[in-house]
Amino acid sequence: MTKEQLGVSRRNFLKASGITAMGAFAVAGLTGCGQPKTASKETESAASTGPAFLQAPEPIVDFSETKEYDVVVVGAGESGLSAVHTALENGATVACVQNVNTAQTTGNMGAYLDIDANDEAALQACVSFINWKSDYRSDRHLVEVWARNSQEALTWWAEEAAAAGVESVRHDAVLPYNGYEIALHANTYFHVKGNHGAAALVIADSLAKAGAEFFYNTPCVQLYKEDDAVKGAICTDADGNNILFKATKGVILACGDYSSNDEMRDYYAPDTKGFARFVDFRDGSGLCAGIWAGAIMTPTTHTKMIHGEPANVRLEMPFLFLDRHGNRFMDETCCRMGYMNNFARKYLAEVGFEDSTAAKFFSIVPSNWESYYEEWKAASPYDISMYNGSNKVNPEAWISGETPEELAQNMIDYAAKNEWAMDLSVDAIVASIARYNELCALGRDEDFGKDAKYLAEINGGPYYAIPRGSNKLPAILGGLVVNENHQCLNESFEPIQGLFAVGNASGQFFGGVDYPMDIEGLSIGRAITSGYVCGGYVASL
Repeated sequence: MTKEQLGVSRRNFLKASGITAMGAFAVAGLTGCGQPKTASKETESAASTGPAFLQAPEPIVDFSETKEYDVVVVGAGESGLSAVHTALENGATVACVQNVNTAQTTGNMGAYLDIDANDEAALQACVSFINWKSDYRSDRHLVEVWARNSQEALTWWAEEAAAAGVESVRHDAVLPYNGYEIALHANTYFHVKGNHGAAALVIADSLAKAGAEFFYNTPCVQLYKEDDAVKGAICTDADGNNILFKATKGVILACGDYSSNDEMRDYYAPDTKGFARFVDFRDGSGLCAGIWAGAIMTPTTHTKMIHGEPANVRLEMPFLFLDRHGNRFMDETCCRMGYMNNFARKYLAEVGFEDSTAAKFFSIVPSNWESYYEEWKAASPYDISMYNGSNKVNPEAWISGETPEELAQNMIDYAAKNEWAMDLSVDAIVASIARYNELCALGRDEDFGKDAKYLAEINGGPYYAIPRGSNKLPAILGGLVVNENHQCLNESFEPIQGLFAVGNASGQFFGGVDYPMDIEGLSIGRAITSGYVCGGYVASL
């Protein structure tokens, strides 16, 4: 789809995004994260007021080299690359600094709202839906920026990647909410080696050819100010030299979240303790630099993105769930994906938070499982699913047995083969299935109070066990507080001149305890869109 087909021209781009210029205020002292530092007396005296990463070290004042650009982007993931693109397109000179040796991102899908197929009421209903799923903690203006601009942004991303040989597959979806049928799409990369990261690599190459300068293995450790405004990023190279990247228009933090920084996780998201990290490069260093420049982090709650097993086994239907001991542990209709985090912590505690596989469980499914789908989907449209993107679950990837006893033994063998921290027995599993069938026959769940319409007996082989439960923590969605321009705010909620944040470095888009799975690919779609909008805005200053 071309930009002309989208009906959004470059000329009216900034207007369409609802972006306005705002005034700026001074920033606080500027320093860097994770660097050897000598604390001032003030810093030492303040150490008792919070964790060490909140205490600003002494500012760096000596530089081996100074480089000058209009825009400096910190981070070469999907939000950073999108910001680089629109900044270039709007005539800016751009540097992109990255803490690792390549452009880097994760995930499989990027969602956008079909701006042509939805009227204004449907668009607003989608914004309201996301706010509802975020426990009403979303900044509606930020969500609306995604809704109005995601189609253009995600179309650019898909076309740019495809031009270099990394083609996505479009996934269409309809979200029913408040009487509206909201048309959504997603670019999916399940079929691509490297998934969404493969697209990021070729897009980074394309942007470098277009004139952007990329500096890999060059982490941002501090921010630089002149006249009470952020005017650059201070980075270190592989030899430990300090390089000042001056920015005449602004610095855009696109550095992702802090999910691989244990100290920040313990402070902002203690309920992630024991979950395995997905990557190591989301170290929170750019966020620290922003905090030390006067920006504030989103107040709790920070939304946890905890995913389970691969798409081919991700069946979201409320059959019987059995924990690491072979016991039922919840009303299975509750909180799609929430059990990945909220029901797992006690099992992680049982192993001293040393083995994340203690959070694994099995979904026990009858042979006629598919016959329940349409009825259950109609009753609970946001919680029932047998698809991840366009990938339908595959029963051949499940564990099976002709009898409950055979199924139980195969479950035990599977857990042992995969080195899951489980304490299972055939007797416990068989007894749990038998008890559940008793409740189904009774038509009343005396153990957990599950709605009777979801009580389906597990009988008549073959019996299936689907390996489920938490794998790793890809991201924590709770970054710096920003306004609708993605300009960072200080503790007085005033904009900090020259400092912006996008993607997971910015907050207030999500707000619930758990990442909502109802709009598949929303996190990546939001990241691409926020960078796309912000890069053009900063370049226009």
